[in-house]
Amino acid sequence: MKLNDYLTPDELKRLASALLVVLGFISIAAFFGFTVVPGLRYQAHTTDSSVQAVQGETGWLDPTDYPAMAREVIPPIDPKTVMTPNPALMAKGKALYAQSCATCHGPDGKGDGPGGTGLTPKPRNFTDKVAWKNGTRLEDIYKTLEEGIKGSSMVSYNYLAKRDRMALAHVVQSLGAYDHGASDPKNLATLEKLFASAGEVIPNRIPVSRAVEVLSREYAEAHPRATPANER
Repeated sequence: MKLNDYLTPDELKRLASALLVVLGFISIAAFFGFTVVPGLRYQAHTTDSSVQAVQGETGWLDPTDYPAMAREVIPPIDPKTVMTPNPALMAKGKALYAQSCATCHGPDGKGDGPGGTGLTPKPRNFTDKVAWKNGTRLEDIYKTLEEGIKGSSMVSYNYLAKRDRMALAHVVQSLGAYDHGASDPKNLATLEKLFASAGEVIPNRIPVSRAVEVLSREYAEAHPRATPANER
């Protein structure tokens, strides 16, 4: 038996339209999950290495609708400018921490931010040396920012430029007043080579609201029959 043995041509058309709508929403959700939302969490770099003020208050699954940002090409970096803390690097890191991390980890890194309420496991308390997943050395913290931690709410921050991730690593480490352990010279050499040998490209980004508007319009234009009559 075939499907058209059970349904009339009109019912088949309605079924096809419904499926198109469902597929369209799945495509939009996938686009947000893998392209738009991660990019929105990144603040563009400026010539004076300052960070733009956050426009609104970010939170768990509540990204601020940042303005559109143009593609940026960042050349290789002198490792000496990022491997050890300096005032400019720490200022950048503190600004990034305030806009990207404090919501869950708290302003002082104690894991008591309002965005961490109800999360399991709880956000890391940076002031406590116990039970760090990857360790507390500089290269360990950078690894966490690069990869995230599976099974937790700690996502990868690899959408940030490498120098910004290192700035954040220094700030996170500074929140714990304890011995973080000696770094492995080989690991440090690998990081230095990473900064010195390869530049990077930060792609274009647009606000979520603008992306929703564009995608909805394009889908409606491509599938006019799937759009309810009262919304046309």
